[in-house]
Amino acid sequence: MAKDSSYRQPLFCWQGVVYLVKGARCYRAGLSHKPGLDLTFWRQRGYQQLEVLTPPLPLGTAAFLHNLVAGCLENGALGVKHAQIAAALKMGQSRLGLPPWPHTGALPIAPLSPPPPAELALVREVLAGRILWREELAQALAERKLGVNTPLEDLGHWLYLAGEVSLLPGVGYDPDGRPRCRRCGQATGLVKVSCAACGQADCLLCEGCLAMGQSRRCRPLYARPWPSSVKPPVRPPEIWRPRLQFDLTRAQADAYREAGEFASQDKEKECLLWAACGAGKTEVAYGAIAAALARGCRVLYACPRKEVIRELHLRLQVVWPGLRLQALYGGSPGKYGPADLTLATTHQALRFYRCFDLVVLDEVDAFPLAGDPMLYHAVARARREQGQTLWLTATPPPELVARVRKGQLAVIYLPVRHHGYPLPRPEFIRETFLKPPGKGPLPRSLVRCINTTLAEGLQLLIFVPAVYMVTGVVDWLVAAWPGQAQPGDWVRGCYAAHPRREEVIAAFRRREFPVLVTTTVMERGVTIPRLHVLVLYADDERVFTASTLVQIAGRAGRSVEYPAGRVWFIARRLSQAMAEAVRQIREFNDLARRRGYLK
Repeated sequence: MAKDSSYRQPLFCWQGVVYLVKGARCYRAGLSHKPGLDLTFWRQRGYQQLEVLTPPLPLGTAAFLHNLVAGCLENGALGVKHAQIAAALKMGQSRLGLPPWPHTGALPIAPLSPPPPAELALVREVLAGRILWREELAQALAERKLGVNTPLEDLGHWLYLAGEVSLLPGVGYDPDGRPRCRRCGQATGLVKVSCAACGQADCLLCEGCLAMGQSRRCRPLYARPWPSSVKPPVRPPEIWRPRLQFDLTRAQADAYREAGEFASQDKEKECLLWAACGAGKTEVAYGAIAAALARGCRVLYACPRKEVIRELHLRLQVVWPGLRLQALYGGSPGKYGPADLTLATTHQALRFYRCFDLVVLDEVDAFPLAGDPMLYHAVARARREQGQTLWLTATPPPELVARVRKGQLAVIYLPVRHHGYPLPRPEFIRETFLKPPGKGPLPRSLVRCINTTLAEGLQLLIFVPAVYMVTGVVDWLVAAWPGQAQPGDWVRGCYAAHPRREEVIAAFRRREFPVLVTTTVMERGVTIPRLHVLVLYADDERVFTASTLVQIAGRAGRSVEYPAGRVWFIARRLSQAMAEAVRQIREFNDLARRRGYLK
C-alpha cells in the first residue's frame, strides 16, 4: 500500500554507499553516509584502498547489500574475487527489485578529520542502554545540557565503526529480502511513502510503532547496550531497602521473600508472580526490586497503562526516597535522565536497548500488551541478555500457565488477599430464555440480585459485553423495574468512550447512586469498599474470557470493611470460560487454605 503526503515530515534521511576496504591481510566491507570518514578510520588501522561498490542508497537497502558482501569476505578473505562480490550484489539487487547501476569504484574520496574524542564520549554516555534516532539523541544531549559541534550522524557512525554502537535502519530486510521494522520487530504494517528529505517515492515506513515516531528505511537507529565494564554502584541498605508503610501479611511476606530470592541469584531468568486480585502483588514485587538494587542492578518496572505508572511513581517515591526514580509515559517530562529504578509504559520501553538487569512486567495479560508482539519485543530487548524478568498478574496468559504446568517457568503464588478472607466464588444463575435489553420483562434473577444489594445497603457493578448494551440495560432497568421506582437517579452507565466517564465513576465511588452498568473498562484498577458484582450475558465468550471473568470477580470483596462481596454470573448456559474462571478461583482458595493463610 502506498501513502504519500501524510508522512512528509522532514527527518534525517540516511543515504550512503557500500564499499570495500583493503588491508594487509584481508578485505572488509563497510557502509557509510560519508566515505571520507570511513577512509580516515580505516587508515588509522592499516587499511588503505577504499572502493565504492554502490551508488547512494537508503540505509535499509545498503545494510542488506553490505551483509551479502560481508558474507563473501568471511569465506574468502584476500582470496575472494570481485566476481563473487559482484554476483552477491546482483543477487541482492534482484531480491529487492533494484535497477542496475553503473560501476562506481573509481570515485575519488578525500579523508576527513575524525570526531573529537570528548564529543564521542558524550554520545557514548547518553546512548548507554538506549536505541535512539538521531533526533532523539539530540534531545537526550539537550536534556542533560550537553552540546556537540560535530554532526550527530558522524559521531554515531564513528562509534559504529569502532564497534561500540549498532547502526540499524528503521526498516531493514531479513536475509531473504523481506522487510521488517528494526525498532518494533514487526514484519506487517509496512507501507510505501514518499521521503521528504531525499524525494524518493518508495521509502518504507512502519505503521505499527508510528505513535512513537516514524520508523523508515532511510532513518538510522543508534543502539548501545549498557556497558558491562561499568561497575554497579555500591548502594547502602538505607537506599535499597524499601520503607513499607504497613506490615506484610504472612502470605505476602512469604511471596516477598521468594521474589527476593529469585532476584538474588542468576540461575532462573524468568519467574511468574501469580497473585489473587487485590492480594498486593506490587508490594510483593518490592522484594525482587530491593534484592536487585542491593546487587547494584538496574531495574525496569513496565506496565501497559500510563495511569498505573503515574500512580506507582508517587507510591515508590515514598517507598524509596533515596533512589533516582524516573517515570516514562506519553507526555511525561524528561525522557533521557539517569535513574536507578525506571517506571515505564511498555511503549516507552522501545527506547531502551539491553539496559536492565531486572524487568518487572505488570499486567502482562492486559490491553494493549496482551496480544501485541511489538510490546513484548520492546520489553524483551530492554532487558540485558543475561537479565531477569518477573511477570506479575492475577490472570496469566495460557502460554505462561502452560510453562508453569510443565515446570519450565518458576512461579510464586500469592493466593490470598491481605484481609485473609477467601476470594468470592462466582454464583452461576441460568436464564435459559435471557433476552436482549428491553425485550420483555426484566429477568427475575436480575431483580433479585439488585434487591439483595439494595437491602444490604451495598453497591452493584453490572458488567455487559457490549457498549450498546450499557444504555440498553440502564433504560431497561428504569422502564421495567417492578413495583415502586427507586428514588432519584439510582442506575447509570459508563464505557471507555463515554463523554462523562470519569464523572460517572467518581459519583459512583462517592456512593451517590447504587447501581452502575459498565463494560470491561471497569474490570481492572477499581476498588469499591462495599460492592457486589454481576455479569449479565456472562456466556458471551467473545468478551468474557476466563481471565476477564476472574478480573471482574476480583472487584468484589477487596476491602476489609466488607470482604463478603458476592459475584453473580447470569447467562443462558455455562460457558467454558465461566467454568474455568470458577475453577481458578476455587484452586486459589484451596491453596490459601492448605498454606494456612485463610481466616
